Amino acid sequence: MTSSEFTFNLLFRHFGRDTDEEWEVIEPYFAEYWKSAVEPLRSKTYDHNGCSIKVTVDWSPYVRRIIHYHNIMGPVRKGQTNNEEWYAKINRPLRLKATCILTGSNKLSEYTWYPEFFLEYYLYEIFAISNLACPGAADFYGLTIESKTTKSTDRPRLSAFYFDEWMIESVRGRQPCARMLNPEAVARWFSAVNPDVTQKADNATQRAIFALYHLCKSDGHIDFVLWLFNALETLLSTRVGENFTGLVRRVALVLELNAAESKAMSKRLRKLYDLRSAFVHGGYDVPHPIHSEPIDERISEQYENVLQLSTYGFILFASLLQRMIETNRTVFVFEENLVGGAIAN
Repeated sequence: MTSSEFTFNLLFRHFGRDTDEEWEVIEPYFAEYWKSAVEPLRSKTYDHNGCSIKVTVDWSPYVRRIIHYHNIMGPVRKGQTNNEEWYAKINRPLRLKATCILTGSNKLSEYTWYPEFFLEYYLYEIFAISNLACPGAADFYGLTIESKTTKSTDRPRLSAFYFDEWMIESVRGRQPCARMLNPEAVARWFSAVNPDVTQKADNATQRAIFALYHLCKSDGHIDFVLWLFNALETLLSTRVGENFTGLVRRVALVLELNAAESKAMSKRLRKLYDLRSAFVHGGYDVPHPIHSEPIDERISEQYENVLQLSTYGFILFASLLQRMIETNRTVFVFEENLVGGAIAN
């Protein structure tokens, strides 16, 4: 059986987080995560219609750049350096070599885009696995895939912004708190819920993962809220439009919230749910797509409100996924019991 090798570059034009908040704690977490993840995430083999496609990426240079960035930015953030070259050093593009070895043939294997599809599919998986294991550790928003064969470029545009915000909140002691999980364990779980190459989800957890991708490609506008409730309702097996109380009850049950925590969560989630309902039923005050805050300052307040509520909702969703991984579940199954008694005379 013949095999062909295709090579690509993964280009990171900009490196680092969108914020410096809690950098002294968070960035070392990222470095330690990637040190442990280089080997488990190095390669993945996909089977598709008689073809086997092995994708390989050496993430070691990515680890070194994280450490390099942290070491340079530390003194800069503390005002302890006069080195004027620091900006140029942290903004040097990083290129990683990616290879796809294609074995076998089918009706699509002769197309030049075919191996690149599996590289991009692999990157989506690495993004999800890494951010569920160490929230915020993999930001692929500025990543470009460069094809040496077709001279084409592609950008997955997967942002770790909401995961990073979760890490910041966790460092500050707010609940639910992000956990650091073993990348091998998360990769095994991910393979269990997403075993085959597919564009249409085959189970509830897989649908939730696909919704996660849409959330991380969103620009923080109102459509984010729709994807979020789609993800929550799918993961928690609640029907669209079902009683809001049932959704809250299941979130509280999975995250083991006490009465006070459950009440506070319900209050914030209700505001988010009201946003969803307003948008779906026509009551949402739709802003102009130009979104110029200096022209109309009310836009800033509206956007900030949506962003804060959306971030909290995303944290709940990601916490549910982490709890599923920790408890070695691939799906949540809920049972209802009827408890009755005699009517008092």
